[in-house]
This record gives sequence, C-alpha cells and structure tokens, in this order.
Amino acid sequence: MSSLAPFKQWVHQHCGLHLEGLAEARLIRAVDALQTEIGTQDSDTLLAHLAHDNALFDRFISQLTVNETYFFREPEAIHWLVDTHLPRRLADKGGPLRLLSAGCSSGEEPYSVAMALLERYGDRAQTLFHITGGDVDQQVLNKAQAGLYSGMAFRALHPALKTRYFTPKERSFQLVDSLRQWVSFRSLNLLAPSAGPIGGPFDVILFRNVSIYFDEATRRQIQRQLKQLLAPKGILLCGVTETLGNDLGVLSLVDDHGIFYFQADNTALPDMAATLAAHDAEPPEAPLAPLLAMPLPAAQPEAPPSSAQCEPTALLQQALEQLNQNRFNEAKALLEPLLADDPWSVDALLLAGLVARWQQQPQQAFDCFKRALYVAPECWPAHFYQAELLRQGELPDNPTQRQRGYAAVVRLLEASPTSSGGLKAILPPLPPGDACFLAKRYAAEQTATQGVG
Repeated sequence: MSSLAPFKQWVHQHCGLHLEGLAEARLIRAVDALQTEIGTQDSDTLLAHLAHDNALFDRFISQLTVNETYFFREPEAIHWLVDTHLPRRLADKGGPLRLLSAGCSSGEEPYSVAMALLERYGDRAQTLFHITGGDVDQQVLNKAQAGLYSGMAFRALHPALKTRYFTPKERSFQLVDSLRQWVSFRSLNLLAPSAGPIGGPFDVILFRNVSIYFDEATRRQIQRQLKQLLAPKGILLCGVTETLGNDLGVLSLVDDHGIFYFQADNTALPDMAATLAAHDAEPPEAPLAPLLAMPLPAAQPEAPPSSAQCEPTALLQQALEQLNQNRFNEAKALLEPLLADDPWSVDALLLAGLVARWQQQPQQAFDCFKRALYVAPECWPAHFYQAELLRQGELPDNPTQRQRGYAAVVRLLEASPTSSGGLKAILPPLPPGDACFLAKRYAAEQTATQGVG
C-alpha cells in the first residue's frame, strides 16, 4: 500500500489525531478499507474523496480511535461533580447550568452524569441542567442517540441504576426515553468547536480520557478552543491520569480534595508547582494516558529482534490492542498459547492479569501479577495493579499489603523514572510518571485515613 505519511498528516491537520505506535495499525486498516471502497491506491485521490464526502470521512475517522468507554467510568469524579461542585455552582449562579461532554464517544459519559443528576435532584434535574455530548465520529454519535447498549458498557454501573434506567431489548438494553430526550448530541471537532452549533457557554466541560489521541501542541490548541466555550468560572474536568499532561499554561489547575480540574480564572488559583508540592510528586515528561490506552511510541531497540522473537512480540502487541478495545476474549485467546510456551513471560502475565481484572476475576488477576513479580520484582505495573485490586474493593482490602504495593511503585520509579518495569515486548499500560504520582497520592490518602483513626 502507499505511504501512510500523507494520511497521518491529513488526519492530524483535520482532527488533531496523533497516529503513532499501535494506533498506526488502525490507520493501516482504515486506509486498506478506503482503497478497496474507492478502487485506487493513489493517496491524492483518496484524500480528495475524504475531503469532499462527509459520509466517507465519518466512516474513515470512526476506524481510527478506540471508543473504549462505559457507564460511570472514574465514578469519583462524577460524584464530586454532582454532589459537590454543581450544588456550589447553582448556589453561586443559579440555573440552568450547561454541561458538555467533549469527545463523548457512544454517550456513556453524558448519560452517566444525567443518571447521577436525576438521582440527586429528581425531576428538577432536567430544568436545572442542560447536557450536551459532542464527538467528531458521527457513527458513535448515532449509537449515543439510539441509546442501545450491551456487555461491558455496564461493568461499573450499579444494578439498581441499570434496572431503573434501562429496559431489556433482545440481547441489549434500551435507555429510557426521558434520558435520551434530555441529553443532546452534536458533531464536534475539537480543533474547531464553535459556540453556534454546539451551544454554550458551558459551566462544565468534561474532557476525560480523550487527550491521549493528541500530541502536546494539539492539546494546547484544543484547550484554547475549549476555553472559549467555558462560561465565567466554568471548569474543565480531565481524566484522572491525564490531568498533569494537560497542565499546559492555558488554564489553571485546581485540587479540590483530590479531584483535579482546570479553570480559566488565574487570579485566585494555585500554580502547578504548589499543587505538586502538596502531593510530593513530579510532573511526568511524557504525555499522560489512561490505564488502558494507546501506549507511547516505543524507543528504538539497540539491535533488531530475531525472527524467533518477532512472533511473540507481535502477538503481545496484538493482545494489548485487543485489550484496549475491550475485546477481552480475543486478548485472552492470544495470551493463552504464549503462556503455554512461556509460563513466566512477564509481559504476558501482566496482560493476562489485566484481562482477568476486566472480566471480573480479581483473584486470578492478582495471581497473574504475583507471578510476574516473582520473575521480575522490578515490575512496577504489577505492584500498582495489585494495590489497585485492594484499594478499589475488588478483593478484600489489606491495608499493609496495599501500602507496600504503592511504596514499591514509588521506590522503583524514583530510582529509575523511565523504567519499563521488566517488560520487554510492550510498554507499560500506565506511563511511569502517572503511576508514581497516583501511587504517592493513594498512599498519602491511606496514611491520612489511618491518622484520623
């Protein structure tokens, strides 16, 4: 096939997407499909079709992102927003307040906020708040508007909420009409939003687990655009592991009892140095990414791998790709023969542990991480995810063991801030800077809780 460079440049120019590393595989598949549909391999011709055919553009862009989302993802931020920030905002400003989920994918995030608001405010919620979801991918917007979900979309949703807001429909579940009619969806290109079609100004913009697709220059440009959509004293809320990577000088970072957000008013807000000093953390050098997202591009190896090494490495990278796309059974099928050949592969054990965790098999996940640490005690991702199983209640908590896990992450990464954690074929699913920051934060929270007692 023809070179990918023109397509990378074109996509970056039009949508800001940074298609390197494992993301390049998605671009290859999208270009292959485009060549088949148009009947040519000429890049100029293909790009011309994309520029003039909106439906073709939508289908092409839809293949380039991992629309990995689910209801009540990072619930602490949603509960803080609904129970703490929005009541404060209502008292200060009055309603109605406007909320935007930027990069909303198939709608789970704005619908989660809507459910949480209904739980707190009842029928008044629909007059107090206007909720909009925006995304560049028209196909996922169509799914959001349809409100039909299944499978892993419900993995973090409380069963009572599922019963209250969904009705069974064949092998899926249909969102109730009152929510579908309340939340509106609009096409939104984050490089060029406008206050006309998308609405606004917004009191809250959710920009969570989206910025992983953009390089730093593009993220800065997007923040400037989103800043224009914020109401006075409005806030921008990012994903928990993206926060430091989005502190780019456009907006000021605020820490409200462990929840980080950005605000445009610079006069009364602490700077990043003060925030980091309070948490005893250093900003990571690399852009931040969610726990299961596109890893950063790998460093070039000192010597090319042998042919015997290529197949396991490729399979491990494919397994990570499947994991990022919530295709857990497919990832498991790739990992099983690898572990049969090498039961002590640190890379395979770590990925198998993550698969088991998302398939709600926490003890199996813990055992995989334990085996990885037996082989490679320096595997800080295994230390981190073991501690997370305990902190998040997926296994009965053991405060001493949890504290020891986070302490190991901090010790290993302070000694070697760019450590791969003993992984040879894949990059750590969580960037080292994020892991060190979060481990310090969670360890500090535990210490404070113990001190109160």
